[in-house]
Amino acid sequence: MSRTMRVAVFTLAVVAAAVAGQPQTVSVTELPPEAIPAGTCTTSSSGYLGIVGKDKSERTKLTDQEIGEYVRKRLAEGYSVALYPQASGKMFTVQTCHPAKP
Repeated sequence: MSRTMRVAVFTLAVVAAAVAGQPQTVSVTELPPEAIPAGTCTTSSSGYLGIVGKDKSERTKLTDQEIGEYVRKRLAEGYSVALYPQASGKMFTVQTCHPAKP
């Protein structure tokens, strides 16, 4: 066995021993099959989905149409949108911005 081969095997053995001694975490994120179109957004955000009325009160019980319009508008601005129904009846949303220039 050549010296280079022995060094490679030794290095591989050291790395394998180091990995075996420590717990490893692997995170997998599914991505869409095509690139996400860049938009006009600048920052990501999250919060409860609601509509603030003229009297400054917030309404969180939204119609299907209102939720659809919100999602359509955010997608057009360059966000990807995740909606999470809550036990309270509210809807929590996470909007991830995909800006034209990161």
